[in-house]
Amino acid sequence: MSKENTKERSWEIVQIKAFTSWLNGYLEKRNMQLEDIKSDLSNGVRLINFLELLSGKKVTVKYDENPRARINSIQNLHIALKFLEKEMDVRLQGIGAEDFADQNLKMILGFLWSLFKKYRIAVIKHQDKSSEEGLILWVKQTTEGYRDVSIENYKNSFRNGMAFLALVDKYVDSNKDIIDYSKYTKDTQVDNLLAAFELAEKHLGVPKLLEPQELADGNVDERSLVLYISLYFHAFVAQQQKRLLEQDKLKMQEQLRGLEGNLEKRALKGAELEEENKRLQAELDKFKQEMADLKDKNNYLEERVEVFKQLLEQENIEKEENQKQIATLKQELESKNTQFTEFKITTEDQITALEGQVTQINTKFENETQQRKKDNDEVSARSKVELVGLGVLKKNLEEHVEDLYRWRKFLDLEGESTLDFSGEVRPNIISDITKDDFDAQLKYLANKLEKENSDLLVMLKQKEIEAKTKKAQEDKKKERQKRSDN
Repeated sequence: MSKENTKERSWEIVQIKAFTSWLNGYLEKRNMQLEDIKSDLSNGVRLINFLELLSGKKVTVKYDENPRARINSIQNLHIALKFLEKEMDVRLQGIGAEDFADQNLKMILGFLWSLFKKYRIAVIKHQDKSSEEGLILWVKQTTEGYRDVSIENYKNSFRNGMAFLALVDKYVDSNKDIIDYSKYTKDTQVDNLLAAFELAEKHLGVPKLLEPQELADGNVDERSLVLYISLYFHAFVAQQQKRLLEQDKLKMQEQLRGLEGNLEKRALKGAELEEENKRLQAELDKFKQEMADLKDKNNYLEERVEVFKQLLEQENIEKEENQKQIATLKQELESKNTQFTEFKITTEDQITALEGQVTQINTKFENETQQRKKDNDEVSARSKVELVGLGVLKKNLEEHVEDLYRWRKFLDLEGESTLDFSGEVRPNIISDITKDDFDAQLKYLANKLEKENSDLLVMLKQKEIEAKTKKAQEDKKKERQKRSDN
């Protein structure tokens, strides 16, 4: 086998080991395992899961999770490559779904090497360098100051193993019992490489991809060396991230302890606040009860207002009716006054006429008396009859005047309205009339009648007020009785 074929074969072995470890680092998150990189990717299931984990995205197209036929496997592989192109923006030339299904190792390794370069090598950045240049610059600065380490290129700078030992020592510098860098020298190249690879696998998680003798002889392909060293870089990055996480964890623990202290304080404060809350709640309950009571009182007052409104409306109605009645009574009183005036005039005329008759009768009586004196001897039965008739007429006149006097007294009543005819008034009638003339008596009677009308109106109003007050008191009494019954 030629030297080139040997290098190619070594490169292939390095890739198989590296990519198997790389894929399993992701697939173990879904309880999957890759043993044979050719056959285990041929149905597309593990490839789809690996691409999802690598990209952090989800394949939305439904695929067959347990393909039994070749066509189903190829369909899965098409979905994986389509996802790689559209969602991961990776365009690969010369490889198709059939290459995976046919287990074409060379094409599969080329595919994985492209992904590895994009996601594990191209992302390496150090200062102003990236990818392979950034990686070797990182190694140079990381191992700076270590004895027998001089990083210039990939071809010769790593052959004596001292650079790898320096990287391991740098990685585990917190524990000097793991490696004693001082006992190694550049003259024992193979031993140095063997020790470095074992320590790196044990403490950094970097698999042994290279053969110490081949690397010491300078027969390792540069791609293999770049791939292997990149694992150190990512181990260091992971360590830094781990340290940062631990620092964050410590900070969080400190914060947590501070929070716990604050929580204790707040717990005490919370107890005080709880007591205050209970007190405020009690006051709130009391306030709610008072509000409920006020609401009940308000409802009661609203009901009372409604009752008073109804009473007021009823009172207004009654007032209007009373006003109508008063107006009717006024009309009747005016009518009575008119009738009284007319009666007064008629009565005065009658009294005048009667007085004239009395005067004529008295004159005639006196004349006849004188005549009787002159004609004593000529008294006849006719004169006696006339004398008796005049006496009867006088008696009738006196009775008529007495009736008028009684009527006048009726108009003059104050208080009780019942007439009393029990007394003997006739002897005083003439003297009463002569004591006060009849016009004065009529005027007096008219004034009395007007006063009686005025007193009657006052009495009617008073009766109305007493009736309303009595009705309101009876309504209140009924309302109190009703509430007491309820």
